[in-house]
Amino acid sequence: MTLNFWRMCAANFFLFTSVYLLLPLLPFVVSAQVGVSIERCGCLYLVFALAMFAVGPFHAYLGDAYKRKSVLVYSTFVMLAAMLGYAFVDNYLYLLLLAFAHGACFGLATTAGITVAIDITTSTRRSAGNKVFAWAARLGMLAGAGVGVWFHQLYGFRMTVYLGIVCGLACIYLASRVYVAFRAPIGVSVCNIDRFLLPRAWVPALNLMLIAFVPGVMLLRLYTGDYCPLMVLFLLSIVTVIFVKMFVKLSHHCQRGTANTTCHLAMETGMLIGLAVACHFLQHDAAGGRASLASIYETSLCVAIVAALFYFLFTRPYYKKKRVR
Repeated sequence: MTLNFWRMCAANFFLFTSVYLLLPLLPFVVSAQVGVSIERCGCLYLVFALAMFAVGPFHAYLGDAYKRKSVLVYSTFVMLAAMLGYAFVDNYLYLLLLAFAHGACFGLATTAGITVAIDITTSTRRSAGNKVFAWAARLGMLAGAGVGVWFHQLYGFRMTVYLGIVCGLACIYLASRVYVAFRAPIGVSVCNIDRFLLPRAWVPALNLMLIAFVPGVMLLRLYTGDYCPLMVLFLLSIVTVIFVKMFVKLSHHCQRGTANTTCHLAMETGMLIGLAVACHFLQHDAAGGRASLASIYETSLCVAIVAALFYFLFTRPYYKKKRVR
């Protein structure tokens, strides 16, 4: 694996760090700024997830008509502008618009990053490269969530936003230094799901959403000083390696990028739905007391059991039957 590949891994790490610095904080801080309940602020996570899917069908065209590295860099720039807006937003509608821009640009940046990482990796090392690149993202998620809450306690929300922007700029700097060989446009249609969704991987995608829901619904507990979610996030990073391999082996020739993107979307969707559900629980006790704590952990345990059963009863047999590599 080359220096360019490691630069892309580092860029991916900082991209996810910048996003997850803020995600555990937003409903607590922004709800007071815009004057709505924590439960209503939870809708921003659903809008974020919707935006990732809304821009996905256009990614293949953008990556074909323009340089993929440019798609990564410019979408990250716009994403950072949306993140800066969280520090000053005072209207609920504007908050949702910021969440949509944030999610859309994050979706474009991550998908472009996956494509670039595969393009600069030799064909014999791409399967291993997929796992390492996915690990960089999960470690960035883990670092961002932990550091974000700690930094907010010391310096406040706006300084945490500025730290997220610095991490995003580090991503842009590292990605801009990566050399990507020129590829002539092949005339991709404006709207298609190539390099976005792998339909034959829908069973493991649903399973991964259930798994990612567990750390997602627990993540807001970090704000109250409960650090168990970090352990669950670490376990998720281990599970990621297993599922990335599964998604890749379900893909046909030249579909590794599509498989990796589908894996990423499934995981992020599960996380974001979990965060939205956690906001519903915390609404009944804004301080995160016993009632909300019990609801969160009971829900996490139930979904974890369902996810494990789903894996052994459905995902694993489906994978063995449908794998092509």
